Order: sequence, then C-alpha cells, then structure tokens
Amino acid sequence: MFSRRIPTEDEKQRFGRLIHEARKSQNLTQEKLAERMNCSLRWINRVERGESSLNWRDTLCLLVILELSPEEVAREIGLNVSIFAHRK
Repeated sequence: MFSRRIPTEDEKQRFGRLIHEARKSQNLTQEKLAERMNCSLRWINRVERGESSLNWRDTLCLLVILELSPEEVAREIGLNVSIFAHRK
C-alpha cells in the first residue's frame, strides 16, 4: 500500500542548500529567481533555509530553471531512489 512520505527536516535543509548553491552558481539573485518562478521572494528565502516543503510543480520548476537533474538532486540530498535505466 502507498504511504505518503513527508520530507525530513534534514532533507529539506539539504535541498535548500542545493538550491542556494545552484542559484549562486548561475549568478541569480533570490529576487530574479522569484521573478522567474512567479512567486514571492520570501518563499524562495524559506526554501533555501529549508523551511518550506515544495509541491511537485514547484520542485520541477526549480530544477528546470536551475538546470538540475532529479537524479543529481536525489543523490545530493541522500534519497535512496531506485532509477530504472530501461522502463517499459
């Protein structure tokens, strides 16, 4: 049976640091990222501090804007996710 998985505080902190580092490496300010995400600066700040749980849409938007792959993020955060090379 499926059970909902809520990110741990540690996972949220790691994700926030990863987003912060990726944003900085692209010379984006929090303001510019918020503009591209069509969200508030406060929300970006909370994400980077690990204080916000993201929905799938916002997570995907951040990954696309910051040019991060889901596999890379999962590895960096320490998620044990099986990624199948050949799916049918």
